[in-house]
Amino acid sequence: MSAEQRIQVVAHCLLNPTVRIGKGIAFVSNTPVIQLPCPETIYFGLSRWELTKNQLDFPKYRRFCRRLFRPYADLIQQLAEKGMCIEMIGLAKSPSCAAELTTMGYKGGKIQRCEHEHVRGKGVFFEEIESELSQRGIQIKMSDHKMETH
Repeated sequence: MSAEQRIQVVAHCLLNPTVRIGKGIAFVSNTPVIQLPCPETIYFGLSRWELTKNQLDFPKYRRFCRRLFRPYADLIQQLAEKGMCIEMIGLAKSPSCAAELTTMGYKGGKIQRCEHEHVRGKGVFFEEIESELSQRGIQIKMSDHKMETH
């Protein structure tokens, strides 16, 4: 499929690493790109602690993610109806924007050093994206960006 027939919808921090906790990211694309908003930064701000998926998996945050994505879903639906192949690019190990590998752990309580693990699965925001687009009958491919840290 040519670059003109495909569009990548990418996690916000792939193009703007200043919102990410941790190291920068190298992402280059030769296809048109739609940059998603960063739900964690908008919801928690830039001074947030590192989070895991189970900490974000609560109704209010899921509703926030659905509301945040809805205008993007409208655009993606129109592009899909015009025959574009939609490719979602997430961030591996993200609790919100992972497409294939997310994080679990941190059971709560007082702030302390806590271990977490990386598990197969999507982050909360990408689960809500998949659900919204599926309800609209839009087929998408989802994958994580293979992160190179600096």
